[in-house]
Amino acid sequence: MEPCDQPLAEMAFCEAVNCVWKKGVGAVQSVIQAPASANISDWALAILSALCVLAVLALLLRALAPRSRVREQPLP
Repeated sequence: MEPCDQPLAEMAFCEAVNCVWKKGVGAVQSVIQAPASANISDWALAILSALCVLAVLALLLRALAPRSRVREQPLP
C-alpha cells in the first residue's frame, strides 16, 4: 500500500503534510501542462492553491504596508 493511500487520520503529521503537498503540486502541474485533460479534482486543488497563495500575499502586503494614523483633535 502506498503511503498516501492511507487515511490522513492514520498518518503522522509530517507524512500527511508531505502527501497533501505532493497531491497539490501534482494537481497544479497537471492543470498547467494539460488543462484540457486535467480532471475536476485537479482543477479544484489548483484553484484552492491559487487562492491560498493570494491570501498569503495579501496578508504579507497588509503586514508590510505602513499604517496611517489619524490624530484626534480635542473639541473646543
